[in-house]
Amino acid sequence: MQNFYYSRCDIIQKPSYWKCCELGAVRDDHQYSERLLQTILDKANVIYNDLSEKRHLNLRYIRDAKKYIPEVEELINDRERLDRLSELAGIRVETYPIGVISSTITFMSNDEMDGTVAWHADGVPMTEMIPLEISENIKGGELEIYRGDYEIGLAVLQKQQDIPKDQILALPHRTGCSIFAQLMRVLHRTAPITKGRRVTLNLNVRSKQQPFVDDNHLYFLGADNPDFEWIDDYIRDVKNKQLPAYMNPPSA
Repeated sequence: MQNFYYSRCDIIQKPSYWKCCELGAVRDDHQYSERLLQTILDKANVIYNDLSEKRHLNLRYIRDAKKYIPEVEELINDRERLDRLSELAGIRVETYPIGVISSTITFMSNDEMDGTVAWHADGVPMTEMIPLEISENIKGGELEIYRGDYEIGLAVLQKQQDIPKDQILALPHRTGCSIFAQLMRVLHRTAPITKGRRVTLNLNVRSKQQPFVDDNHLYFLGADNPDFEWIDDYIRDVKNKQLPAYMNPPSA
């Protein structure tokens, strides 16, 4: 199965202003240590019952995964990883600074305890999705992206309760590869899983030069993290990074 690359314009079928770069979605061999990923999966399964939650968008996840699994922090800070993602994006990227949302582990299956993520657009600018487990017999679970304008897609979804198949780009996950995508203002979901299970480590990044290009609104953060423990991180980042970059853009 070949890897793939789609530009943002390929996906939404029109030019886009509010974006980090031209990347839409790419699947690429990640070369991460199998032992490291297996350790992350093993530890995630151990804490599944105590620390995973199903709050929003029919998604069960462990938020702030690096807080509970040190090996996630190791991968987040891997310089070769950030260099590879920067090359794929065509811009310099940096780790998303809001701790509770910078790293999550999602659990998806046909079990009602897990579910699969519903149609939505991301608040964070860019995400690397690294499969930790994909059942050999899995049916469903592809990343499905609406090929068109986000608001039009929402209107179609509201009217018809579904998106026509001919308007969906379905991108399968593969062990040993990650999907790196800019899904901010891009309507997408995980295709319902009717058989098997997928566990995924999601690591969020943004543009280092334009950190203010971000749709992670306060209500969206609050829906996933209602204790508001992230608010100090958020304000500090706006004050010290986003605002200075916005007010002092680099010369053309």
